[in-house]
Amino acid sequence: MLRRTLLAAAAFGLLAAPAAFAQTNEIRFGLIPSEDADKLIADSQPFIKAFEAAVGMKVKPFVALDYSAVVEALKSDKLEVAFLGPAAYILAKDKVKVGVDPVARGVMAQTGKSSYRALIIAHPDQPIRSLADLKGKTFALVDPASTSGNFVPRLALHKNGINPEKDFKSLYYSGTHQASLIAVKEGKVNAAGIADEVYDLAISRGQLKKEDVRIVFESDPIPGSPFVVRTNLPKDLQDKLRKGLLAISNVQFGKLGVVNAMDPATDKDYDTVRELIAFQDQQKKAAGK
Repeated sequence: MLRRTLLAAAAFGLLAAPAAFAQTNEIRFGLIPSEDADKLIADSQPFIKAFEAAVGMKVKPFVALDYSAVVEALKSDKLEVAFLGPAAYILAKDKVKVGVDPVARGVMAQTGKSSYRALIIAHPDQPIRSLADLKGKTFALVDPASTSGNFVPRLALHKNGINPEKDFKSLYYSGTHQASLIAVKEGKVNAAGIADEVYDLAISRGQLKKEDVRIVFESDPIPGSPFVVRTNLPKDLQDKLRKGLLAISNVQFGKLGVVNAMDPATDKDYDTVRELIAFQDQQKKAAGK
Protein backbone atom coordinates (compact mmCIF):
# COMPACT_ATOMS: atom_id res chain seq x y z
CA MET A 1 0.00 0.00 0.00
CA LEU A 2 2.82 2.43 0.87
CA ARG A 3 4.60 1.70 -2.42
CA ARG A 4 1.35 2.26 -4.30
CA THR A 5 0.85 5.54 -2.43
CA LEU A 6 4.35 6.78 -3.21
CA LEU A 7 4.02 5.85 -6.87
CA ALA A 8 0.69 7.63 -7.04
CA ALA A 9 2.09 10.75 -5.45
CA ALA A 10 5.16 10.72 -7.67
CA ALA A 11 2.98 10.43 -10.76
CA PHE A 12 1.44 13.80 -9.94
CA GLY A 13 4.65 15.51 -8.89
CA LEU A 14 3.80 15.39 -5.21
CA LEU A 15 7.17 13.94 -4.22
CA ALA A 16 9.32 16.32 -6.21
CA ALA A 17 12.17 18.20 -4.57
CA PRO A 18 10.79 20.39 -1.78
CA ALA A 19 9.85 23.93 -2.75
CA ALA A 20 9.07 26.51 -0.08
CA PHE A 21 5.59 27.91 -0.31
CA ALA A 22 6.91 31.48 -0.25
CA GLN A 23 8.98 30.78 -3.36
CA THR A 24 6.12 29.46 -5.44
CA ASN A 25 3.26 31.62 -4.12
CA GLU A 26 1.02 28.83 -5.40
CA ILE A 27 -1.71 26.88 -3.65
CA ARG A 28 -1.45 23.14 -4.31
CA PHE A 29 -4.94 21.68 -4.09
CA GLY A 30 -5.40 17.91 -3.65
CA LEU A 31 -8.49 16.13 -4.96
CA ILE A 32 -9.66 12.61 -4.14
CA PRO A 33 -10.15 10.39 -7.21
CA SER A 34 -13.95 10.32 -7.39
CA GLU A 35 -13.90 9.98 -11.18
CA ASP A 36 -11.44 9.97 -14.09
CA ALA A 37 -8.61 12.41 -13.25
CA ASP A 38 -8.77 14.44 -16.47
CA LYS A 39 -12.55 14.66 -16.22
CA LEU A 40 -12.40 15.68 -12.57
CA ILE A 41 -9.89 18.47 -13.23
CA ALA A 42 -11.88 19.71 -16.23
CA ASP A 43 -15.14 19.69 -14.27
CA SER A 44 -13.44 21.45 -11.35
CA GLN A 45 -12.03 24.38 -13.34
CA PRO A 46 -14.89 26.80 -12.47
CA PHE A 47 -14.35 26.03 -8.77
CA ILE A 48 -10.58 26.39 -9.07
CA LYS A 49 -10.93 29.74 -10.85
CA ALA A 50 -13.34 30.95 -8.16
CA PHE A 51 -10.88 29.83 -5.46
CA GLU A 52 -8.06 31.70 -7.22
CA ALA A 53 -10.16 34.85 -7.39
CA ALA A 54 -11.11 34.57 -3.71
CA VAL A 55 -7.52 34.23 -2.46
CA GLY A 56 -5.70 36.18 -5.18
CA MET A 57 -3.27 33.31 -5.79
CA LYS A 58 -2.67 30.59 -8.36
CA VAL A 59 -4.32 27.26 -7.45
CA LYS A 60 -2.79 24.10 -8.92
CA PRO A 61 -4.94 20.92 -8.73
CA PHE A 62 -3.60 17.41 -8.14
CA VAL A 63 -5.60 14.20 -8.49
CA ALA A 64 -3.79 11.17 -7.06
CA LEU A 65 -4.50 7.52 -7.79
CA ASP A 66 -6.07 6.83 -4.40
CA TYR A 67 -7.13 8.48 -1.15
CA SER A 68 -3.92 7.49 0.63
CA ALA A 69 -1.76 9.42 -1.83
CA VAL A 70 -3.60 12.66 -1.05
CA VAL A 71 -3.17 12.08 2.69
CA GLU A 72 0.53 11.29 2.23
CA ALA A 73 0.99 14.46 0.16
CA LEU A 74 -0.58 16.55 2.94
CA LYS A 75 1.64 14.91 5.53
CA SER A 76 4.72 15.59 3.38
CA ASP A 77 3.74 19.27 2.99
CA LYS A 78 3.25 18.82 -0.76
CA LEU A 79 -0.28 20.26 -0.63
CA GLU A 80 -1.65 23.31 1.14
CA VAL A 81 -5.33 22.46 0.72
CA ALA A 82 -7.21 19.26 -0.07
CA PHE A 83 -10.72 17.99 -0.61
CA LEU A 84 -11.08 14.76 1.38
CA GLY A 85 -13.84 12.28 2.02
CA PRO A 86 -15.07 12.33 5.65
CA ALA A 87 -13.39 9.01 6.49
CA ALA A 88 -10.17 10.00 4.72
CA TYR A 89 -10.13 13.16 6.84
CA ILE A 90 -10.54 11.21 10.10
CA LEU A 91 -7.89 8.68 9.07
CA ALA A 92 -5.52 11.53 8.17
CA LYS A 93 -6.18 13.50 11.36
CA ASP A 94 -6.46 10.72 13.94
CA LYS A 95 -4.40 7.83 12.60
CA VAL A 96 -1.76 9.27 10.28
CA LYS A 97 -1.53 12.37 12.50
CA VAL A 98 -1.59 14.84 9.63
CA GLY A 99 -1.87 18.44 10.80
CA VAL A 100 -5.04 19.55 9.00
CA ASP A 101 -8.27 21.26 9.97
CA PRO A 102 -11.60 21.11 8.12
CA VAL A 103 -12.70 24.61 7.14
CA ALA A 104 -15.62 24.22 4.71
CA ARG A 105 -17.98 21.82 3.00
CA GLY A 106 -20.07 22.41 -0.09
CA VAL A 107 -23.82 23.02 -0.10
CA MET A 108 -25.15 21.02 -3.02
CA ALA A 109 -27.39 22.68 -5.60
CA GLN A 110 -29.43 19.47 -6.02
CA THR A 111 -30.18 19.05 -2.31
CA GLY A 112 -29.52 22.44 -0.72
CA LYS A 113 -27.50 20.60 1.94
CA SER A 114 -23.85 20.08 2.83
CA SER A 115 -24.44 16.39 3.51
CA TYR A 116 -24.88 13.31 1.34
CA ARG A 117 -25.85 9.65 1.60
CA ALA A 118 -24.36 6.26 0.83
CA LEU A 119 -26.22 3.98 -1.55
CA ILE A 120 -25.98 0.27 -2.22
CA ILE A 121 -27.04 -0.37 -5.79
CA ALA A 122 -27.64 -3.62 -7.67
CA HIS A 123 -28.00 -4.63 -11.30
CA PRO A 124 -31.74 -4.79 -12.09
CA ASP A 125 -31.46 -8.28 -13.60
CA GLN A 126 -30.27 -9.63 -10.25
CA PRO A 127 -32.85 -10.90 -7.70
CA ILE A 128 -31.58 -8.35 -5.17
CA ARG A 129 -34.26 -6.32 -3.42
CA SER A 130 -32.83 -6.12 0.09
CA LEU A 131 -29.42 -6.31 1.71
CA ALA A 132 -30.11 -9.89 2.79
CA ASP A 133 -30.31 -10.84 -0.90
CA LEU A 134 -26.66 -9.87 -1.40
CA LYS A 135 -25.27 -13.08 0.12
CA GLY A 136 -23.39 -15.09 -2.46
CA LYS A 137 -23.21 -12.17 -4.90
CA THR A 138 -20.28 -10.18 -6.28
CA PHE A 139 -19.79 -6.79 -4.62
CA ALA A 140 -17.66 -3.69 -5.17
CA LEU A 141 -16.49 -1.17 -2.61
CA VAL A 142 -14.65 2.01 -3.63
CA ASP A 143 -11.56 2.54 -1.46
CA PRO A 144 -10.59 1.48 2.08
CA ALA A 145 -10.67 5.16 3.13
CA SER A 146 -14.04 5.96 1.52
CA THR A 147 -16.95 6.81 3.81
CA SER A 148 -19.88 6.12 1.47
CA GLY A 149 -17.92 3.61 -0.59
CA ASN A 150 -16.63 1.47 2.29
CA PHE A 151 -17.37 2.33 5.93
CA VAL A 152 -21.11 3.00 5.67
CA PRO A 153 -21.87 0.03 3.38
CA ARG A 154 -19.89 -2.29 5.66
CA LEU A 155 -21.86 -1.18 8.70
CA ALA A 156 -25.17 -1.60 6.84
CA LEU A 157 -24.16 -5.08 5.72
CA HIS A 158 -23.10 -6.04 9.24
CA LYS A 159 -26.47 -4.92 10.63
CA ASN A 160 -28.12 -7.23 8.10
CA GLY A 161 -26.03 -10.25 9.03
CA ILE A 162 -23.58 -10.09 6.12
CA ASN A 163 -19.83 -10.43 6.54
CA PRO A 164 -18.29 -8.94 3.37
CA GLU A 165 -15.15 -11.06 3.65
CA LYS A 166 -17.09 -14.32 3.99
CA ASP A 167 -20.55 -13.95 2.48
CA PHE A 168 -19.84 -12.54 -0.99
CA LYS A 169 -18.82 -14.61 -3.99
CA SER A 170 -16.19 -11.93 -4.59
CA LEU A 171 -15.34 -8.53 -3.10
CA TYR A 172 -13.03 -5.89 -4.52
CA TYR A 173 -12.20 -2.18 -4.42
CA SER A 174 -12.91 -0.40 -7.70
CA GLY A 175 -10.89 2.76 -6.96
CA THR A 176 -13.66 5.31 -7.68
CA HIS A 177 -17.40 5.70 -7.16
CA GLN A 178 -17.80 6.17 -10.91
CA ALA A 179 -16.03 2.87 -11.60
CA SER A 180 -18.33 1.03 -9.17
CA LEU A 181 -21.42 2.58 -10.73
CA ILE A 182 -20.32 1.61 -14.23
CA ALA A 183 -19.43 -1.92 -13.09
CA VAL A 184 -22.97 -2.46 -11.77
CA LYS A 185 -24.62 -0.83 -14.78
CA GLU A 186 -22.64 -3.06 -17.18
CA GLY A 187 -23.24 -6.21 -15.14
CA LYS A 188 -19.58 -6.72 -14.28
CA VAL A 189 -20.49 -6.85 -10.60
CA ASN A 190 -23.84 -7.63 -8.97
CA ALA A 191 -23.88 -4.74 -6.49
CA ALA A 192 -21.80 -1.91 -5.06
CA GLY A 193 -21.67 0.83 -2.46
CA ILE A 194 -21.39 4.40 -3.79
CA ALA A 195 -22.19 8.03 -2.92
CA ASP A 196 -25.60 9.35 -3.94
CA GLU A 197 -23.86 12.41 -5.45
CA VAL A 198 -22.23 10.25 -8.10
CA TYR A 199 -25.52 8.48 -8.88
CA ASP A 200 -27.41 11.79 -9.16
CA LEU A 201 -24.73 13.39 -11.31
CA ALA A 202 -24.65 10.44 -13.72
CA ILE A 203 -28.41 10.73 -14.18
CA SER A 204 -28.26 14.50 -14.69
CA ARG A 205 -25.56 14.04 -17.34
CA GLY A 206 -27.56 11.39 -19.17
CA GLN A 207 -24.93 8.75 -18.41
CA LEU A 208 -27.37 6.66 -16.38
CA LYS A 209 -31.09 5.95 -16.38
CA LYS A 210 -32.86 5.11 -13.12
CA GLU A 211 -33.80 1.71 -14.52
CA ASP A 212 -30.12 0.89 -15.17
CA VAL A 213 -29.55 0.06 -11.49
CA ARG A 214 -31.71 -0.70 -8.46
CA ILE A 215 -31.19 1.12 -5.15
CA VAL A 216 -31.48 -1.40 -2.32
CA PHE A 217 -30.11 0.73 0.53
CA GLU A 218 -29.89 4.44 1.35
CA SER A 219 -28.06 5.64 4.46
CA ASP A 220 -28.80 8.42 6.89
CA PRO A 221 -27.15 11.76 6.00
CA ILE A 222 -23.35 11.88 6.16
CA PRO A 223 -21.54 15.20 6.81
CA GLY A 224 -20.22 16.49 3.51
CA SER A 225 -16.64 15.97 2.38
CA PRO A 226 -14.44 18.64 3.98
CA PHE A 227 -11.99 21.04 2.43
CA VAL A 228 -8.99 20.90 4.75
CA VAL A 229 -6.06 23.27 5.28
CA ARG A 230 -2.66 22.38 6.71
CA THR A 231 -2.22 23.69 10.25
CA ASN A 232 1.54 24.29 9.88
CA LEU A 233 0.97 27.03 7.30
CA PRO A 234 1.39 30.65 8.41
CA LYS A 235 -1.70 31.75 10.35
CA ASP A 236 -2.50 34.56 7.94
CA LEU A 237 -2.40 32.13 5.01
CA GLN A 238 -4.67 29.66 6.83
CA ASP A 239 -7.14 32.48 7.43
CA LYS A 240 -6.96 33.59 3.80
CA LEU A 241 -7.61 30.06 2.54
CA ARG A 242 -10.50 29.55 4.97
CA LYS A 243 -12.15 32.86 4.04
CA GLY A 244 -11.53 32.21 0.35
CA LEU A 245 -13.19 28.79 0.43
CA LEU A 246 -16.18 30.07 2.40
CA ALA A 247 -16.67 32.87 -0.14
CA ILE A 248 -17.13 30.46 -3.08
CA SER A 249 -20.67 30.07 -4.43
CA ASN A 250 -22.62 28.92 -7.48
CA VAL A 251 -19.80 27.05 -9.23
CA GLN A 252 -19.29 23.59 -10.75
CA PHE A 253 -17.03 21.28 -8.78
CA GLY A 254 -16.30 17.87 -10.24
CA LYS A 255 -18.62 15.05 -9.22
CA LEU A 256 -20.40 17.31 -6.74
CA GLY A 257 -22.07 19.19 -9.55
CA VAL A 258 -22.94 22.80 -8.71
CA VAL A 259 -21.97 24.04 -5.24
CA ASN A 260 -24.44 26.74 -4.18
CA ALA A 261 -22.41 27.91 -1.21
CA MET A 262 -19.95 26.73 1.41
CA ASP A 263 -20.82 25.91 5.02
CA PRO A 264 -18.18 26.22 7.76
CA ALA A 265 -16.83 22.84 8.88
CA THR A 266 -15.36 21.80 12.22
CA ASP A 267 -13.66 18.67 13.48
CA LYS A 268 -16.65 17.85 15.70
CA ASP A 269 -18.89 17.59 12.62
CA TYR A 270 -17.17 14.30 11.80
CA ASP A 271 -17.58 12.51 15.15
CA THR A 272 -20.19 10.19 13.60
CA VAL A 273 -17.59 9.16 11.03
CA ARG A 274 -15.13 8.49 13.85
CA GLU A 275 -17.70 6.07 15.25
CA LEU A 276 -17.92 4.27 11.88
CA ILE A 277 -14.16 3.85 11.76
CA ALA A 278 -14.06 2.68 15.38
CA PHE A 279 -16.70 0.07 14.53
CA GLN A 280 -14.62 -1.30 11.66
CA ASP A 281 -11.51 -1.35 13.84
CA GLN A 282 -13.43 -3.43 16.38
CA GLN A 283 -14.54 -5.82 13.64
CA LYS A 284 -10.97 -6.26 12.45
CA LYS A 285 -9.73 -6.83 15.98
CA ALA A 286 -12.44 -9.42 16.60
CA ALA A 287 -11.42 -11.18 13.39
CA GLY A 288 -7.79 -11.19 14.49
CA LYS A 289 -6.61 -8.89 11.70
